[in-house]
Amino acid sequence: MRNAPLVAAAALLVTPVLAAADTSPNSAWSVTAQVWGGRSRYDVAGLKSNVSTLGTTDGKDLMSGRFTSTGAQAIVRLGWLDVGALWEGSLPRSGVGSAIVTPLVGIAWNLSDRWRIDLLGEAGGHQVSGIGQSGSFDTSHVKTVWLPSVGVRPGLTLRLPVSFLRVDASLTPFARWDLVRKTVTVDVAGQAGQYRSYDVGGTTVGVVLGIGLEI
Repeated sequence: MRNAPLVAAAALLVTPVLAAADTSPNSAWSVTAQVWGGRSRYDVAGLKSNVSTLGTTDGKDLMSGRFTSTGAQAIVRLGWLDVGALWEGSLPRSGVGSAIVTPLVGIAWNLSDRWRIDLLGEAGGHQVSGIGQSGSFDTSHVKTVWLPSVGVRPGLTLRLPVSFLRVDASLTPFARWDLVRKTVTVDVAGQAGQYRSYDVGGTTVGVVLGIGLEI
C-alpha cells in the first residue's frame, strides 16, 4: 500500500494531540465552547421620565422586568484556572435592548470525573440600546449607551465523555451590577421643547441552561 507511510506519519502526529486534549479532571488544559439560554430580571432605580407634562404611563420603567437571555461563551481551563469571554443578549418585551460583552476569569473545582463547579467573575461592558423607544409616544433620537459592569457566575456542569471530546451541560445562576449611572435625554418628535430623561444603570439576576463541547 503506497500511502501506508503517510498514514503512519499522520497517526504519529495526531496521537499526541489527542493525548494532550485529555478532558479528565486531572488534565493540564481543556477548551469549552458553549451556548445557553434562560431567564433574567433587570431592576433599575430609574429609566423613568422626569417630564411632568407627559402622562404618568409614559414614565414607566422601560427596562424593569423579566427577559429572555441568550448567549455564548468560550473558556480555556489551565488546571484550576478558568479564562474566557462571554456575549449575552436579552429580549425585553418593551423593545429596549440589552447586551453584555465581557471577559471571564475564575476557578474550576472538579467534584468527580463528570461533575465540575466553575466560579467565574465578569468585568466588562453592558450595552443598553433603544432608549426612548415606547409605544406610547414617538421619539426623534433613540439612543444607545455602554456601562461598565461586574458580575459573578457560579455554574454546575455535567461532563459526558464522547471519544476524546466531552459534551457539557450546565446550570448557571448569575448576578451582575452596572458600576455607573448615566442620564440619557431623548427629544420627543413633534413636540418642540419636550424631552424624556432616563437614568440608566441597574442590577441583573438570572439563571441559564447551557450545552457545549469540551476538548
